[in-house]
Amino acid sequence: MVNGLALRLMGRRDDVDDLVQDCFVEALSNWRKLREPSAFSGWLKSIVVHRAAKLIRRRQIAAKIGLGRARLTIDVDALIAPAVPADVATELRAVYQRVQGLPADLRTVLILRRVEGYSLDEIGQITRVSLATVKRRLAAAERSIRREDGKL
Repeated sequence: MVNGLALRLMGRRDDVDDLVQDCFVEALSNWRKLREPSAFSGWLKSIVVHRAAKLIRRRQIAAKIGLGRARLTIDVDALIAPAVPADVATELRAVYQRVQGLPADLRTVLILRRVEGYSLDEIGQITRVSLATVKRRLAAAERSIRREDGKL
């Protein structure tokens, strides 16, 4: 669960190991804060989402000031299983190609909704933001993608 979510959020296999390790270190350091043991899965997903978004933001800032890659390039082939039907693979390629340039908060919400299939309420819980914020971010991400497609 953690590895897969981290991979889909980051988009590159070589970013996943360090991210997952950091997430488990944070979870082990803060496990006493978890009030409901049944909420462990959601709590851990929340840590992954926040760590990934922080890393994406940091890399985007570094790239803007010339200290990193020009874009946080996504390795689409690493994200799509060979057994995936062709139409699904095409959709995933299109989503990930458009997602690369989005700010971390928009990218995260869009991936959680379109790729992971979470409901808006679940996304709000995982990202620790209100339902209104989730809707606003999702709408902004989709507007940005439509603009990139030339549909606006």
